[in-house]
Amino acid sequence: MKKFLCLFFAILSFLYYLWLGIHNGFHMSVLPFWLLLSMLLLAAAFLFPKLPAILRRIFRLCLVIGTLFFLLVEGCIIWGMTRNCPEHLDYIIVLGAGLNGEKPSSVLEKRLESALTYMQTHPQTKAVVSGGQGANESISEAESMKNWLLEHGIDSSRILTENRSTTTAENMRYSFSCIALEEQNAEPVRLTDSGQHELNNRAEHPQNINIGIATSNFHVFRALCIADRVKEENGGSAENYHTFGIATDFSPLLLPHYMVREFFTVCVDAALGNMRF
Repeated sequence: MKKFLCLFFAILSFLYYLWLGIHNGFHMSVLPFWLLLSMLLLAAAFLFPKLPAILRRIFRLCLVIGTLFFLLVEGCIIWGMTRNCPEHLDYIIVLGAGLNGEKPSSVLEKRLESALTYMQTHPQTKAVVSGGQGANESISEAESMKNWLLEHGIDSSRILTENRSTTTAENMRYSFSCIALEEQNAEPVRLTDSGQHELNNRAEHPQNINIGIATSNFHVFRALCIADRVKEENGGSAENYHTFGIATDFSPLLLPHYMVREFFTVCVDAALGNMRF
């Protein structure tokens, strides 16, 4: 039975590898994982029983530890997929996700649709469109997102553009800087006793700013953890920002691959110190 199950899942993993490569290109990141998994399952089915007992025990122990760690991280990712935003957001950060020409990709369009729906019923909420220009893109993702929102009736005064970022960590850092600057510029100056103008305390340290982060469902957990790290880096103003995930739908057929890819990305960002759990 164990050999049959290993063989079944090895074939399934290999077929998924082929389907992803044919429909999305064999250059997809982390795509070789499914081919490697298929080979490991085949090895487990036919070679594992021939190993010495001590090696089999070591293999089982490593497998249990690795599986538990993987499930822990995936559990966190699933937790992020269930997040809901409150009814009082001041800003929505829309994270970039690639373009088709100068138009948002289908994944990015879903993120924009979520932001648009919220902004239509909450006229005080502003959007921060965040994404730089990729090597194969004629304009920045932020510019494309801004154009999309303008075409759907959102006034330009409600759209902040962050067009430098290339990673989620940069998305968060640059977007929070845009929000801080917007809050500072929105605050009136007051005249001191000495006749000099100065910004009030909220301009220096914005108070109780509620920020939604619109991104694909599998990406919410990492985005929120990175946002918390950025708030921590800001020191005294960290408690003034409150972040919430806005999980957007993602293709069910592609979701398994992107959840596996997200596992590795979470590990990398954690190792680089970009996340606060």
